[in-house]
Amino acid sequence: MPRGLNYDNKILSIVNTAVDMLILGIFWFVTSIPLVTIGASTTAVYYTVNKCIRNKKSYAYVEYWKAFKSNLKKSTLAFIVWLIPAAFLVADCMLMKQQLKAGTYLGMMYYFFLVLSGAVLAWAFYLFSYMARFECTVKEALKKSLFMMLANLGWSILLVAAFLFILFWCRDILWLVVLFPGGFGCIKNYCLERVFKKYMTPEDIARELEVNRTYAS
Repeated sequence: MPRGLNYDNKILSIVNTAVDMLILGIFWFVTSIPLVTIGASTTAVYYTVNKCIRNKKSYAYVEYWKAFKSNLKKSTLAFIVWLIPAAFLVADCMLMKQQLKAGTYLGMMYYFFLVLSGAVLAWAFYLFSYMARFECTVKEALKKSLFMMLANLGWSILLVAAFLFILFWCRDILWLVVLFPGGFGCIKNYCLERVFKKYMTPEDIARELEVNRTYAS
């Protein structure tokens, strides 16, 4: 009997996680419609994944809106700042790709700008996740997330590769797009919580473990 219950609990947990991911996907797309709010939406997804899916606290729809509203101003400002180098790099990639097709030596710079674009993309993963997890100013978040991205290149490359792989997969299976924000949010959480813990004090880690243990009990 206990085995059966344990199996049922696992099935229920998987279903709940899938439902939460669906909710996060819908909410992310709705709140990202103005485009400039993408940063706040992404911050809210990471916060909710960490609280509801990872630590089984509260409800996804409640925590998402709370996180979105509380981070709207700071995350939007951070997104605009991040968007400046990102836009320049995308434009450079497009120009250099044309040069590469034309067969000029200058076109080889396409690969250089492509690598830089990947780094800026990884920076976004760290930036909005950091803002979701820690109390900080926009300036502090921009600097510390950039440092973490560069200091943990293995995780950074893995996240970019996972993002591109899922994006490519969604191109062939369109309905998966709605699960993309929540699904990738779970992957980011798995990777970045390991990074963040390296920069947390033992007291901070112990406090988080105690809070999670208290809730679970």
